[in-house]
Amino acid sequence: MARRKDHTPEQLKTLIRSAAEKLIYKKGLQGLTARALAQEIGYTPGTIYNTYQDMDALITDINYETLGRLYQFCQERVYDLPMDFSKVRALAYAYVDFAHKNQRAWESVFATAHKGDKTPRLPKDYQQRILSLFEHIEITLKECLNFPSDRARITARLMWACLHGITVLTLDGRLKLVGVEEPHEMIDDLLTKYLHHDVR
Repeated sequence: MARRKDHTPEQLKTLIRSAAEKLIYKKGLQGLTARALAQEIGYTPGTIYNTYQDMDALITDINYETLGRLYQFCQERVYDLPMDFSKVRALAYAYVDFAHKNQRAWESVFATAHKGDKTPRLPKDYQQRILSLFEHIEITLKECLNFPSDRARITARLMWACLHGITVLTLDGRLKLVGVEEPHEMIDDLLTKYLHHDVR
């Protein structure tokens, strides 16, 4: 059994987060327990609670990192594309593709992991990371389709809501029940019809 002095506080935090991410990857969020995590890192459960206030705080930390990877993934997918509708479409594809490649981490971001009836107050930097994702979509709509700021803001959130629904249905296999084999097909149809006045 490792002892706390074997690692600095920052090293210990990184160790806990890395092990927790692995558990989520293997077993999903339900597989992440203090007991399982302690066994994974070779420390006692008390060490985890000395580092994180509770498991919700740890999950929030992990989800923050996942959102950062999602943002980076989307940026890389559209970085060198022309400023037209194809870039908007590629950005939509990127969201769904990231979820497929990182399903359990993506699901953790949207899972009801917190206890109690009240929605938890997220840290400001976490909220800013979410806003950055929407800002990326808004900027793409303004640059590629000449949307005014107000319309870009509304459309960015509508796009996310639709893409999120398509992703959830795809990951659990229910999209096939309505005769859709490929989510990109549905995304093409959705974007083309909704943005048809702007596609040339």
